[in-house]
Amino acid sequence: MKFDWHHLWHLLKPFEYLLTLAAGAGSVAVRRYWQKVKESRAVGWPSADAVIQSATIRPHEGYDVEASYRYYVAQEYHYGKYRRHFRKKEQAEIFADSIRGRSVPVRYRQDNPEISVLIERDLELAGIMQMNRQFG
Repeated sequence: MKFDWHHLWHLLKPFEYLLTLAAGAGSVAVRRYWQKVKESRAVGWPSADAVIQSATIRPHEGYDVEASYRYYVAQEYHYGKYRRHFRKKEQAEIFADSIRGRSVPVRYRQDNPEISVLIERDLELAGIMQMNRQFG
């Protein structure tokens, strides 16, 4: 029996919803893992005050809030982005509204201040992520 994609698709078609759900969950898990890796690297970096300039909600296997921020280091303004995933649109809207315009701590690389990370623990300490436990 020769293999072709058409036959494989017919075998997998009944599991299409399950496969899509698994791919979405995998995507979210990879993004969360990568965020944790970036945070663990940045814990020892110096910090500066950043201002969240915008918080945009985008549908993506749930809803992503992408926050853009600006911070001042070494006599220059620098910019960065932070992304957080929510299952429900209402949760994303509440988070976006709570972070927009706020001053938050940002960690930056001392040898390259263009590289920065918002650490969720710092956001919790700033009082922004109190809903984190409810909405993750």
